[in-house]
Amino acid sequence: MHRLILMSKTYQMSSQFSAEGYEKDPGNDLLWRFNLRRLTAEEIRDSILAVSGELNLEKMYGPSIYPIMPREVLAGQSRPGSGWGNSSEEDRRRRSIYVHIKRSLGLPILTTNDSAPTDSTCPVRFITTQPTQALGMMNSDFTNQQALKFAVATEKEFPGKRKAQVESILQKVTQRPPTKKEIQQGVDLIQSWIDHEDASPQQALQYYCLLAINLNEFAYID
Repeated sequence: MHRLILMSKTYQMSSQFSAEGYEKDPGNDLLWRFNLRRLTAEEIRDSILAVSGELNLEKMYGPSIYPIMPREVLAGQSRPGSGWGNSSEEDRRRRSIYVHIKRSLGLPILTTNDSAPTDSTCPVRFITTQPTQALGMMNSDFTNQQALKFAVATEKEFPGKRKAQVESILQKVTQRPPTKKEIQQGVDLIQSWIDHEDASPQQALQYYCLLAINLNEFAYID
């Protein structure tokens, strides 16, 4: 049954807009296109780890893992830090399906991006769009650390080649060949941070990596 669904024409349709289709079926009730959807909370975390080259796909099964929990979140507990373990660096890079779920202590990147609530049954997840999601993606320790690792890996792969670096970053984040205009915009933006914000070349590249994983095209499936 799964094979039949996944191999069907309907399942494989893109979300590309069609004026003709919209005129006949504006609500997409007949499924003439794929409804645009945002990645789930777990997919977002896994995708960030994947583009930075940090995702650990080799280790499977076993007990839950404990990613680093922000101190601000732990401080809100009656007994700060109680009930949250300390996994190895290797385990912290594993897929989100292995993240330990504690009812009163949710991992911010998952909870802000609409992971299943832990205080009641959840037959359906409701997708929200809130300022805290954008703020978390821009300012959290997790996203900034992964952006740094993304930048370091890119610099190592293309040392000193700014256009190649931007092209590689956009290719990994959007999963399509970037246009010449997009590449040049990225190069110019990185240079402006160096010239006007006193950023080092590595810092500027890190900022660009952080910007890239905050693109709508990264979070939404086409």
